Amino acid sequence: MKNFFSHKRSLVLALALSVASAVSAQTTSKPIQLGETVVTASRSEQLLTEALPHTTVLGRDLIERSQALDLPTLLSSEAGFQFTQNGGRGTATSLFLRGSASLQVLVLVDGVPLTKQDSTGSVSLEHIMLDQVDHVEIVRGNVSAIYGSGAVGGVIQIFMRKGQGAPKAFAQLEAGSYGSTRASAGVSGQLGETSFFVGVGRHKTSGFSAMNTSQYPNENPDADGYSNTNYNLGLSQTVAPGHTLGLRAEGSDGEFDTDGGGFGTPTDIHKGSSKLSTWSLYSHNQLTRDWRSQLTFSQGHEQSIYDARLTAFPYYSEAVSRSRTLNWTNRVQLGAWLLTAGAESQRQSIDTNDSYATQLNRERGVSSVFAGLSGTLGAHSLQLNLRRDGADDLAGQTTGYAGYGFQFLPAWKLIASASSAFNLPPLAYLYDPFSGNPALKPETARSTELGLQWAQDKQVLRATLFKTRTENLMLYDFATWAFNNVSNASNQGLELSYSGKIASADLRASLTLQDPLDESSNTRLIRRARSMASFGASLPLGQWTFGGDLRFTGERPDIVSVPALPAYSLLNLTTRYALTPELALTARIDNLLDRQYQTAYGYNQSGRAAYVGIVWSQK
Repeated sequence: MKNFFSHKRSLVLALALSVASAVSAQTTSKPIQLGETVVTASRSEQLLTEALPHTTVLGRDLIERSQALDLPTLLSSEAGFQFTQNGGRGTATSLFLRGSASLQVLVLVDGVPLTKQDSTGSVSLEHIMLDQVDHVEIVRGNVSAIYGSGAVGGVIQIFMRKGQGAPKAFAQLEAGSYGSTRASAGVSGQLGETSFFVGVGRHKTSGFSAMNTSQYPNENPDADGYSNTNYNLGLSQTVAPGHTLGLRAEGSDGEFDTDGGGFGTPTDIHKGSSKLSTWSLYSHNQLTRDWRSQLTFSQGHEQSIYDARLTAFPYYSEAVSRSRTLNWTNRVQLGAWLLTAGAESQRQSIDTNDSYATQLNRERGVSSVFAGLSGTLGAHSLQLNLRRDGADDLAGQTTGYAGYGFQFLPAWKLIASASSAFNLPPLAYLYDPFSGNPALKPETARSTELGLQWAQDKQVLRATLFKTRTENLMLYDFATWAFNNVSNASNQGLELSYSGKIASADLRASLTLQDPLDESSNTRLIRRARSMASFGASLPLGQWTFGGDLRFTGERPDIVSVPALPAYSLLNLTTRYALTPELALTARIDNLLDRQYQTAYGYNQSGRAAYVGIVWSQK
């Protein structure tokens, strides 16, 4: 296996270099000058090509070209990402990034952390619709030294749309397969020193029967529907030059039909809902020419309900996770160096109850201090981060990140880094009356990376070799019927990501080769694929824009009693016709070849589906 994996890495590295060289021959020798910036890689604004951690950005233009509905659909074509879903739209979705599970990937919305404290520990990304999203930044690898607990596999930061420029409105309507409808509208702009954004969206589908009754014959074969209402509100006021006060609030309310996972009768009805929301109050202050300060008080909230009262085994449960955070971040320019330092205090809580009168009401405090130094001197770039986190009743954790970049040619940069990370047990992992383990230790991880970046004109190609080892992996232990630190895990591999524009065509591609292992059994981690790839293109021709997206996912082991899930490929097509500069017709076909596939044993995914719509955006 190791020889095969090493051979694949060599092939891909050669491919990456040859592609870059071929494209380079068609362009000028000037290094890339992207206007696109990112903040997640270092907590400070920088050009995308200056970020040392492997970072990609999915902007609003890409979101609109893809016609993607929700966050998992958008991310599924990106390097290192894999999703599994227990049914149709809105049902439980698991994320893997560099082989790290959802629990080990930190999700932020405009800087507000979403942490789920129930016995799943997984933020419900399947309910985050894209109507209100401006762009998404993805940072891969251990970055706990920047953001604290959970950033083992990486960080996903979602930036919501906000008001700027002259007031303008937008609206969208769509309808298609499975009785699906979609509508969204909003208005944004700036009036004097006041900026504002108001947006709402609504999605509904009758769905399809997700359970494979040949695998689970006792399940209800009815269609599993889904509905979602989402909103985004933003208001900011410049009170003096360099000083801004603001308020942001966003959320989504998803209701879904689901199945019982093979237990029950064909007449059972299972339902659920998830309400996610964040809000924040902030003050941005330019205290001196070289000192910027940001003070934010925020809350992340998720309410999850599972309703199986109309089943052979009636059951009902409700869980509310909440995290309130006070964050103070300062950025001081010291010549060629940028110093970032601050402190954070977070209060996490969980409230649960169910039809067995089982309750869990717990909270804890997490306090943190952090500092970072970054800068560029000639051809050399450096980023250093250090953070200390302390949580109630758990040992404190110190994490670090050290990254170095060497621009050895105008378009070529060599990047290396070493980092550490940790992950706190969710409160339910510690204190759930049935499965909790108060002796549970935080997961810890260490990672090294070596990358090569080619950036020229409007193209960026990055290849990253990574190696990560995670200790004290937190899993449910069937031997003790409780959560335990049952094993260690490791993953090594290669990520390749490309984005660019050749002539008038927008192109994106990714390739992931990895070897995610459970070290206790020397077997591959459940549901992780060793290989994934994608290629997407969008080509404007007059008033038309044509797009396509091809994705491949290799075979994956599932539960131990069944064979591995087979590999699959999906082809999606989109088109857009501009009636006027402000009004356009859209259409897309998902799963054009009508592939039958599963991302989790027993749960079918959607077949071929078609959608048409109309989009209006005031210029």
